[in-house]
Amino acid sequence: MFKTSLEQWQLLAAVVEHGSIASAAQHHHRSQPAVSYQLNQLQQRLGVALLALQGRRLVLTPAGTTLLAQAQLLLDGFQDLELRADSIRAGKRTVVDLVVDSMFPQPWLFAGLKAFQQQFSQTQVHVKESIKDEGVLQLQQQAGDLYLISLPADSAIEKQLVMDVQFVCVAHREHPLLQVSPELRRSQLASYPMIQIVDKQSQQLLNQYPSAQECWYFTSIDAAIGAVVNQLGFGWLPQQQVAPLLADGTLACIGVNSRTTQLYFVRSESSRHDETVRALSEALLAQINSNKH
Repeated sequence: MFKTSLEQWQLLAAVVEHGSIASAAQHHHRSQPAVSYQLNQLQQRLGVALLALQGRRLVLTPAGTTLLAQAQLLLDGFQDLELRADSIRAGKRTVVDLVVDSMFPQPWLFAGLKAFQQQFSQTQVHVKESIKDEGVLQLQQQAGDLYLISLPADSAIEKQLVMDVQFVCVAHREHPLLQVSPELRRSQLASYPMIQIVDKQSQQLLNQYPSAQECWYFTSIDAAIGAVVNQLGFGWLPQQQVAPLLADGTLACIGVNSRTTQLYFVRSESSRHDETVRALSEALLAQINSNKH
């Protein structure tokens, strides 16, 4: 059994905000004696003075400041709970599952999520990162509401083209490939380890059937970039992610043709006409379009 109630802490916060019991009572549509009684009960049960008169205005004591700050977290949480209940009653989504390929630039992802959060503050987004063919597997397993993934060229799935991701062939600036003339580099590629980004399932298959060229496999883009930076080999890496390393001279382009992977939006069958899911896709698309220019 708790000594105090949320209502008492809410009234205390209102008195501090409005400066007097009379104003707080008017704001909460309560009588002044009723508010005074609740505040007295609150202080008596705690055994601590929370308010003091300063001129004509009631202000918090040091103890009141400390305790109300902690209570405010509970008040905010309870308000969030009630708003979420309102969303459920109104049929609004409280959770959206987003499956996104890790080649999608993280700054764009976070900016899009922030814009969506400002519009749908009561909806959580659960993000599941995928790599390579993992996105297709997640789609087959119906793991999300919205997918931002790469798909096979012959895929018949209903989809929306979002962007082309450029992969550039890079190596550390001191890599031997960069010490030979550009026209000879392509013929020299097979002589050095190639860093490849693969999903876990493909990695297992590749381990069973190794290629003629020495390849080092990594299941995350960050790890693959780190491998190239640490001179373990060369590789085709997303241009957006390695742009800072190219700009500061840590990495350099080898000069062979770049590669392109396309990313698509796919909506689950149950979310095809969902306005919340549509708003999330639009928030992400707005970031893509703003960064194209």
